[in-house]
Amino acid sequence: MRRPGGRDPAYLLAVAVVLADSSIVTLALPEILLRYEASVFEVSWILISFNLVFAALVVPAARLAQQRTGATWRIGLLVFAAASLACALAPSIGFLVAARCLQAVGGAAVVAGSIELLASARGSHERAAPGWGAASLAGLAVGPAIGGALTQALSWEAIFAVQVPVALLAAPRRWPEALPAPGARPAVRWRPELALGLVSAGLTGALFLLVIMLTEGWQLTPLAAAAVVSVMPLATLAAQPVARWAGSAPLVAAGGAAFIAGGLAALSVLPDAGWAWTIAPQLMIGAGLALSIPALTGWALASGDPGGRRAATTFAARHGGVVIGLLILAPLFSAELEESNDAAERSGTALLLDAPLPPSLKIDLGGAIAERIEAADGRLPELGPAFEAVAAEPEAQPELDALRDSLEGEVEKAATSAFSLAFLVAAALALAACVPIALGRRRR
Repeated sequence: MRRPGGRDPAYLLAVAVVLADSSIVTLALPEILLRYEASVFEVSWILISFNLVFAALVVPAARLAQQRTGATWRIGLLVFAAASLACALAPSIGFLVAARCLQAVGGAAVVAGSIELLASARGSHERAAPGWGAASLAGLAVGPAIGGALTQALSWEAIFAVQVPVALLAAPRRWPEALPAPGARPAVRWRPELALGLVSAGLTGALFLLVIMLTEGWQLTPLAAAAVVSVMPLATLAAQPVARWAGSAPLVAAGGAAFIAGGLAALSVLPDAGWAWTIAPQLMIGAGLALSIPALTGWALASGDPGGRRAATTFAARHGGVVIGLLILAPLFSAELEESNDAAERSGTALLLDAPLPPSLKIDLGGAIAERIEAADGRLPELGPAFEAVAAEPEAQPELDALRDSLEGEVEKAATSAFSLAFLVAAALALAACVPIALGRRRR
């Protein structure tokens, strides 16, 4: 049977869509948080569950795909499409997390099948590696921006709904020839895979913490936040020619990890709550992403990948790293947010008491602000409705507006402060990838 190389775009699109799902919902988390009245840590399981199940199943799915390539691919697409529809219709946070787990089951089968189908279409797993590597990198980088745009234009449910027809249209009507079964199982190359996991754990700071800071902390709309975080994939795209020229040397991977760590560390010391301050750190992270992920993947596959097993292991390492990063950073951020919120309340109370406003207006405003804080349930409150709920005399309006600006500034300062430690920890995780890289370089 002729190998249908014309199906390559469908295989690559499927890889990109599934890999984007590890981060595409990030900018929708504030909307989901409000919809289900959940905590930040609870909604983080929407990301954790997908990445955890995917990391656990992609290697077994790759073994199955070697035996039943077409069936693995098609069943994976059907399961992924059905689970995506279930996510869009989820009536509760628990149902959504369960549907995300099922989505990851289908996604693991889709990626495993794509590895085999691309290898068959291109003649070997080695020739297919650049294709699925680029598709997975694109999905990882652009996921948050696409999710934010869909959330703003339609709703967060649209993120999952649009994946249903994409998955169904990707299903092929015929299969390429299967490659011969591999011989001995290739040896595990733990150094590049450990480094991939650590880099991915650090990247959760950019793919999770940054967008939560923009939306929950600085109150940007999902579309505005999507525009801001689009800097990262643009930087990744711009740095790819340099990454291709540099190759897969461990030194290149270490440089990319250091760039990511530097960008995350810069996010931890932002001088003010303004999106423009995030541009330079995002440029560093995007460039580091382009350098580190392809270099580490190429290093892991350097001695050949006859059965696609190393390819699947690199996916498992990356998504396992995302899970570790989220499990470390989400509770850390939640604790810091609660502390910063308390500090903001104390500063806000002092500003309200010192404001040159009539006592009756202070009492009304204080009650409205207390209601907003209670409604926020441990999150940073949105104070605008509190000020809109009180009536002020015309002569008191300038002082009221000044107080509003001061209080919202305190909330933004609290938000920026709440993320500092978590960004530093994310930077440390990315920088830790240099240890297995250095050990591997010495061995080589």
